[in-house]
Amino acid sequence: MTGSGADSAAGRRRFLPAFPRLWRRAAVVGSVAAAYDAAHGGGRAGTRPIGREDEQRVLREWEVLRDRLTSLARARLADVGDLLSDARLELPGGAESAVRREYDAALEAFQAAGKILDEAVDLPDLTASVVLADRAAELFAAAHARHEGRRPPKRVVRCFYNPLHGRAELPTDRATHGKRGKGGKGAKGGGRVRVSPREAAADRRPACSSCRLAILADQAPDVLPALFTVKVSKHRSAKVFVPYYALPQQMSLWSATGCGAYDDEAPARVLRGEHRRRAEGAR
Repeated sequence: MTGSGADSAAGRRRFLPAFPRLWRRAAVVGSVAAAYDAAHGGGRAGTRPIGREDEQRVLREWEVLRDRLTSLARARLADVGDLLSDARLELPGGAESAVRREYDAALEAFQAAGKILDEAVDLPDLTASVVLADRAAELFAAAHARHEGRRPPKRVVRCFYNPLHGRAELPTDRATHGKRGKGGKGAKGGGRVRVSPREAAADRRPACSSCRLAILADQAPDVLPALFTVKVSKHRSAKVFVPYYALPQQMSLWSATGCGAYDDEAPARVLRGEHRRRAEGAR
């Protein structure tokens, strides 16, 4: 790796700021099933179904979010592209296999991030572009560390509810800080750690500090939304916001993988066009 370029590139920020929270004006329906329910007024007296004004509000906000996230993704790709070009890793033919593997994986993740950005149709696609660009930077840093005989940095676990929030907060060490019940095994005064239902819900998936605090307060986390089309009547459909992870997996490569954050095969899948085939198959 080159000298001054490597040092300056290594100090660059790893994550973009949290994505602006703009979608609270248009409700994010909690699940696909709830979206169908909401489309028809929820089956409750006095509750109106989704109207054209509701759909227009969703679409206006979606356009704002799409434009802003597109700008963020382009900036992040440019940032990581500079990192990879300014801090090239010169590997001889007999380079260590782990270094070569991580270096090649970084280039693959960066290529996949650019492909997604070019082909993005919804907010989770654009988010996946950011996630994979960040993954490319992580893999490159790991390859560089191994090449210099240093321990590579730990992989960042991202917030599941909105991967753009960046790093998830690690679960509290309940063995040290948790409340203990009576009669459990172990030292005197010990026992099983009592976990409240809200704490259990907050620890169910990796969450950033703000999303975890929201769940602990019995509020909805600040989820990344996706557009979903529901049938309102025989002759009309409407688009609503649902959490990206509520989309059926056959429709979205990103719903079960944190927009690629939890799937080491995501770059290869993108380069094979799997993300596009799933989206097209859902139409």
